[in-house]
Amino acid sequence: MAEGDVHTVYEDGLWKNRVEGGTRASNTSPRRVDAVVAGRQAAKKRHVGHVVHTPDGDIESERDYRPRSHPAR
Repeated sequence: MAEGDVHTVYEDGLWKNRVEGGTRASNTSPRRVDAVVAGRQAAKKRHVGHVVHTPDGDIESERDYRPRSHPAR
């Protein structure tokens, strides 16, 4: 994924959303589902990718919300 993508990660007993390239979490939640929904919304708003990690740090899922370019006719 690319700089600016949103990553949902589990750290220090909380689920966090962090923008790639940043150092701080943009939001936190004790519940995974709430963090994933917030991360998805942030990625859609920013038109970037959203990566959800497992508690072990592996990638569970990736979605891309970048605008698709249409081929010229």
